[in-house]
Amino acid sequence: MYKGENAVIWKILLKAVPVNLKRDIGTYILMGILVAAGMYIASAFSGITYSYVVGGNEISRISNSEDGQFQLVSPLTEQEERSITQEGYTLERAFYFDMELEDGSTLRVMRTRQTIDKIILDDGMLPQTDSEAVLEKCYAFHHDLHVSDTIRVADTSLRISGIGSVVDYDSPSAGMNDFSSDSITFGIVFVTDDCYRSMLDALGNDTREIYIYSYKLAEGATDESLRSLLVNDMGLLPRLVTFVPEANNNRMGSSTADNYPYAFAGMITGIGLLILISMVFFLRIQFSLDKQSSSIGALLAMGVKKRDIYPMLLLPFALVAFIGGLAGFGLSRIFTLSEVAGSEGYYSIPDIPMITHPLIFLYCAVMPPVVCTAINLILMRKKMNQPVVSLLRSSREGSGGSAGIIAAIMVWSLLASTIFMLGRGVGLYCTTIKERLPAEIRYRYVYELSEAQTEVPEGAQGTFRHVFSLEDHGYIRDIQFIGIEDGNPYFDVQAAGLEGGVVISSSVASRYGQETGDKLSVFDPITAEPYTFDVKGITDYSVLLTVFMEIGDLRSLLGEDGIAYNMVYSDAPLDYDKSRLFSALTKEKVIEPVETLEPEVQSSRDLFYALAILFYAVMMIYLIQFAVVRKRRDTACLASFGYRNSEQIRFVAGKLTILSCVSAAICLFVGYRISLMLMPVLLASVPIGLMVDYNLPEYLLHLAAAICIILLSVFFGIRRIANTDNLYYLRSRE
Repeated sequence: MYKGENAVIWKILLKAVPVNLKRDIGTYILMGILVAAGMYIASAFSGITYSYVVGGNEISRISNSEDGQFQLVSPLTEQEERSITQEGYTLERAFYFDMELEDGSTLRVMRTRQTIDKIILDDGMLPQTDSEAVLEKCYAFHHDLHVSDTIRVADTSLRISGIGSVVDYDSPSAGMNDFSSDSITFGIVFVTDDCYRSMLDALGNDTREIYIYSYKLAEGATDESLRSLLVNDMGLLPRLVTFVPEANNNRMGSSTADNYPYAFAGMITGIGLLILISMVFFLRIQFSLDKQSSSIGALLAMGVKKRDIYPMLLLPFALVAFIGGLAGFGLSRIFTLSEVAGSEGYYSIPDIPMITHPLIFLYCAVMPPVVCTAINLILMRKKMNQPVVSLLRSSREGSGGSAGIIAAIMVWSLLASTIFMLGRGVGLYCTTIKERLPAEIRYRYVYELSEAQTEVPEGAQGTFRHVFSLEDHGYIRDIQFIGIEDGNPYFDVQAAGLEGGVVISSSVASRYGQETGDKLSVFDPITAEPYTFDVKGITDYSVLLTVFMEIGDLRSLLGEDGIAYNMVYSDAPLDYDKSRLFSALTKEKVIEPVETLEPEVQSSRDLFYALAILFYAVMMIYLIQFAVVRKRRDTACLASFGYRNSEQIRFVAGKLTILSCVSAAICLFVGYRISLMLMPVLLASVPIGLMVDYNLPEYLLHLAAAICIILLSVFFGIRRIANTDNLYYLRSRE
């Protein structure tokens, strides 16, 4: 053909595109919604993680984030401090003491930082006088405190000059290994050096100062270099309480780390969407090619080139995929899900704007039409390679596709079930703590002593506690080892006869896949020395990560001669001077963080639920509608012979409905099993056991919900059958 004729043909063929779109507008809208919804989730989730990574890096730069920190029983002398700094290390004294306020909350009093982990203000200014203070933002939020308000700490009235945050308390909690942020009962206040000293002097033995040093490494040095300097060269091991590199500090960077599960969810959704788009477009183009086979054959018989026919068939799907992808990306920039990622009052960080990356845009705009076009081209080339006579004779609409529909149902049921079960697992994390933690904590009071003692008060139970660490999905997780004596009423463990072995809690067993007879390998976080223990038993202690030993074995392992107790449990308050304690907690204080954790967990759980239910419902509606459309001629024939609608429905959708129900029944259980493998990754930053079970009543409830969605999809298919123009299809058949 000449170029002019070719242009005319292109113009004529392209006119079929809007006609095609208009004829099947409902189907194309549904396909566009699927693409837009998937691209929205993938873009929004990826944007959350990218924003927090970029924002976290900038916050670390502005604040001069620490490389790590260590705690001593007593402060360094000036000479010892010079010995460290002369090696090129930078130190910041991050000393503090805790004060309980009248409302029962605890404020940690610190000096205003000068060089490392500097305060980033949201509002106001740093304290200029001894009567001013900066308040940590999450505590201020929960207690409705603002700049210019007054708080009273240790009989001292302080005017709030500013509200802000510091990077080493990204997740504001009293303990570094607490399972949750808890800004209702815990906060931080920063004061001038003179105010700090005068408050501490006035308190005397009524409090204890904790000696923390934040450090920046010397050029070319490592954490191990500094550890060796402190332990080997300076002989500070007896005074060293903790040594925590930044990567091992679970209180730092938690806002970013906790958002990686959202990127994980986005990845799962993106992969699922890719499969979904592939199947949807595969089914649709197969149907369209069958439907338009005779027209394509006629065009080829007239001399029209195959390359001229492709745009007519490809453009409707590519346009829908492209517009859907753009819509999904645009929605992700309007509704950023920032409230899901950074719950106000949970993470103590400056406001982080939600941004995106060009690759995220390209993923949303390019991936759907490219996938669509690639699949369509494969199918079209196969179809058009048939002889023209075969194409002209092939006029039966919807002659194939049953295998594709079955595959789509099974794959998407599995994906939806997995996403749903991941949300359920995240929710169980919180509800399990609420249900089990109060029962597992049998004591009323627990005291961590600053120095080991040989006697304990009457009525109390002494233990020897030491913290070991292990690697856990990219995190360094601390596990408390508790040396106990037989007959301890607070722990259901028989220590006698362990012979150096250990009894692990069910939380340790569930998280690390440990069983009786296995080896548990850990290392000392202060000396980095490795240890391996024989697991002699498992006790039902399912929340906190705890290992039990015979107290003498643990003392001997750590070189403690004679009788020594450094942790005391009691049902009644004990009269210890606060200056002799690292910490003193009540049962209520241990449990309280759950109240703050619950809203954060519920928002994540509900998002997973919404994703799974939405995609499953839309997919089922589409597939059953598609099955109905494929058999419109058969339905018309049945109607012409007097078959009722209910009989037509059984013919068109009966087997499909049964298959969908069976698939849901199988995939719910398989999705649960997959979630068990993925939960350790999803909750890698959480220092508790993984308690995810599935009972029959809950399974039946979920299956009933899935069947309701399937029946709802069939209902929409019924409407298509009722609206079928039987005479049109019968005439077309003739």
